[in-house]
Amino acid sequence: MESRKMGKGVRFTLVTLVSIVIFACSKINDTTVILYDAPQEESVSSDYEMYVNGKQVFVYQARASKYPINQIWPGYQRPIEQTEIVSFSYFDFEGEVEINIIPKRKIETVEVRPLEFGIQPIIEKDTITIRLTKPSQIIVEVNGYNQALHVFANPIPDYDINIEDPKVHYFGPGIHDVGVIDVKSDETVYIEGGAIVYGVIHSKDAQNVQVLGRGILDASKIARNETGNMIKMNNVSNIQIDGIIFRDPHFWTALLGNCNEITFNNVKFIGLWRYNSDGINLVNSKNVTIKNSFIRSFDDNIVVRGSKSAYIEPYNIIENIHVYNCVLWNDWGRVMEIGADTFADTIKNISYTNIYIPHFTSVVMDIQNCDRGYVTDIHYENIYIEDPINDSLIIGTTPIVKNAWGKTIVLGVYESFYSGDTIRGKIDNITFKNIYNKGKYTPVLDPLQGDSIVVDKNSSFKNYDLFIRDNIYYGDIKYNVSSTSLIYLSGFDASHEVSNIHIENFQVNGEKVLDLNTVGKNQYVRNVFLK
Repeated sequence: MESRKMGKGVRFTLVTLVSIVIFACSKINDTTVILYDAPQEESVSSDYEMYVNGKQVFVYQARASKYPINQIWPGYQRPIEQTEIVSFSYFDFEGEVEINIIPKRKIETVEVRPLEFGIQPIIEKDTITIRLTKPSQIIVEVNGYNQALHVFANPIPDYDINIEDPKVHYFGPGIHDVGVIDVKSDETVYIEGGAIVYGVIHSKDAQNVQVLGRGILDASKIARNETGNMIKMNNVSNIQIDGIIFRDPHFWTALLGNCNEITFNNVKFIGLWRYNSDGINLVNSKNVTIKNSFIRSFDDNIVVRGSKSAYIEPYNIIENIHVYNCVLWNDWGRVMEIGADTFADTIKNISYTNIYIPHFTSVVMDIQNCDRGYVTDIHYENIYIEDPINDSLIIGTTPIVKNAWGKTIVLGVYESFYSGDTIRGKIDNITFKNIYNKGKYTPVLDPLQGDSIVVDKNSSFKNYDLFIRDNIYYGDIKYNVSSTSLIYLSGFDASHEVSNIHIENFQVNGEKVLDLNTVGKNQYVRNVFLK
């Protein structure tokens, strides 16, 4: 089905428009709530019922990772038995709302994450009650993190959309099978609340592109090699992606290469369970803002990288990328990654601020400089880290060593499976401030010790052992197997160092870390400051 045009040529704000098509838009005691009908064809969650200010909200389903078993792409998709069905819901509001959640299983424990938000649930018989006074993305976990409910409480939108404009690809409530939406300069894709669009959005050599709305973009009907990423943009400037939900990508969800002036705001990524289902990949791009968003992915959440194929001026310099006020759940890999491919002259002025991590796996803050890039002026501040996922830790048939999992900071310069370059770079002037690691770690597997790890070989794939090494040991197998440090720094040689690393107020379970001996490093690391 192609995008539809509706209306009388009148320019509507979204609030005016949705009042026609939603089933509830109420304002009581200075609180406005907007709820959206789901398509009749959509399956409702079998795990939860949910009400907002007394009105029932549709609870959707998505497939997610159940536990972190991974391997390099084997030519077939990830086995379903490694996954589970989770739930999510969304609504818009202003003021204060009371949310009532009724799980379909007996309540033993309840946690509302991120814990830093301080949301205390009230439990009465079979009902969980929470209150929100501002837009938030939260996870309600009943009896542990499996089969969680994800609640996306949005602000009231204020888009100004003329749905009869020929430059607007409009998708109203209901199901739309569209395949590839090709977006040209000055065009907008608008997916209204209550809509599910099965397809992908691509743009090339364009400017002033928008993807807006409250609905769902879903790529579950697309095979891995059938078409490009769910969001794929190349050589596009002035990109606005706001409000929508991405569900079930077939590969990396969003890939933006050689792009400039990008904003992601209040986007939600859910149902990322397939192999290589990263969240946002920024490849040789610059001037990027990612804010107020939620990403749960089975691979890296947000990646800044440089590719040999994208190494062109002015994108030989990657700069001015800022991520803030985001909730990032990582089911495999890294939460905030720079690299592993860093084919750029300079990667600089990147910041991550007010980041909330309810669960993670391998590394929270990671720079793998495997190419020529000079990585400098990177800033992390107010990072709140909760529990690592630590059951069934396997790549292929290789168990993951306990000490190589759940790292807080890993910075490394090394030649890698991912390297596209013969030149090595540097990492310099990296700051970490107010890093709070509150996670509990209780490994299921017996830890393997020493450097006698048996790396699973895959005879059909060249350098498979290097792939395993780079995903588990961060370039220095011997050190990481024997270390319990949460911070590991590794330079390449005397000319390609990791240097000038400033760590201020790093706390592990409430205890400030001040002993430099707890920072793992090799001989090519210089000037580490811990205070």
